[in-house]
Amino acid sequence: MLKGLGIGAAAVAVAAGAALWHAASHPHAPAQSEASAVAAKPAGTLTVYAALTQQNAQAIAQAFEAYDPAARVQMVTTGTGALVTRLESEAKAHAIGADIVLLADPTAADALAAQGILSREKPSGASRVPSADQGADWVGAYAFHDVIVYHKGMSLPVPRSWQDLTRAAYKGEVEIGDPSYSGTTMAFVGMMEARYGWKYFETLKQNGAQVQSSVKTVADDVATGKVDVGMTNDSAAFTLVKQGSPIGVVWPQDGAIVVPGPMAFVKGHETPVAQAFANWLLSPAGQKVVASLGLSPIVGASPTVPKGAALAQVPWSKLERERADILREFAQMFR
Repeated sequence: MLKGLGIGAAAVAVAAGAALWHAASHPHAPAQSEASAVAAKPAGTLTVYAALTQQNAQAIAQAFEAYDPAARVQMVTTGTGALVTRLESEAKAHAIGADIVLLADPTAADALAAQGILSREKPSGASRVPSADQGADWVGAYAFHDVIVYHKGMSLPVPRSWQDLTRAAYKGEVEIGDPSYSGTTMAFVGMMEARYGWKYFETLKQNGAQVQSSVKTVADDVATGKVDVGMTNDSAAFTLVKQGSPIGVVWPQDGAIVVPGPMAFVKGHETPVAQAFANWLLSPAGQKVVASLGLSPIVGASPTVPKGAALAQVPWSKLERERADILREFAQMFR
């Protein structure tokens, strides 16, 4: 992570890096004064609904504001499920407050698009993103990976796979997220159900697994020793590791689950400053910030994914069709 990214100096450094990239990529472009370069960037306030931690969301906002001093970014952060509910409610009241959404569940983005809440317009920078990481109305801005975390002071053996979490040795010592709130947990539940069936979750339930709404809460509980083992995403784990928390991270042998983080414009909110933010986030400078936060860049290799790690690709079209049934079944099982 860029040291002190939450303060102005580091954000200015990110903006300077973007300027250097532009110069290297356009060696014959005419020189611009600092004042004219700033003037060319759109002014205005942008509101982003983001399924990110407040810390990560603010780091992204401040880095973009350093790149475009005429812009101001307001971040509203909570889980994907809560953001979807808020957007649906605001749409009914014809008062959507967001210009851009950053989610953690492609199926949620598709559901919003089906209701006409999201714009079909994409940022021009989407051309750099692999087609597998895009939907009809959204483009991946980064990727999460569902992983296992464990408390370093535990006496239990370190789990090596998702199936290990169902072992009797971990009775009462496992936490997972709630797919109705956490987008990355939705991917986890969909993937485990497709691979191992609902028997996997029945066994977890019988073994005393507890459900927390947020995967950040799961990671925090493992770090404090409230439980020994949990399912979370790499960004939440990365943040705690950098803070010196006593947690270890396991990239499961049966595959860390890859979850693109969809970015989309809200219909009717495709403003110049929204366009500028989206294109900056997909640029090398924006992707550098993404990587510094423990998120995987959507373009290029990730510095946080271990070499040789097994990665599991979610069958998103299947998961989208079955989303409502999966949420209902999970809620009934863990009520």
